[in-house]
Amino acid sequence: MKIKTPTLKEKVKQYEDLLENISLYMNAGTQISIRRLLNNIDDFSYSHRKGNGKLSEKEQQQIINKAFWKLNDLK
Repeated sequence: MKIKTPTLKEKVKQYEDLLENISLYMNAGTQISIRRLLNNIDDFSYSHRKGNGKLSEKEQQQIINKAFWKLNDLK
């Protein structure tokens, strides 16, 4: 299943939402939610090097896209 590559506008929105969520959960003292968001950030960072140069550009982009769209996921 192909995962949509975000537009610049979608990226900005996702990053702004992420920062707002971190602030919200910091102020609310909800450590579990903060930990989940930080894990999502870590997963997104790792997605850029996960294939270790062995995947095609399209395959690598799909891994990055999947992690990107999960940045604000608290499940």
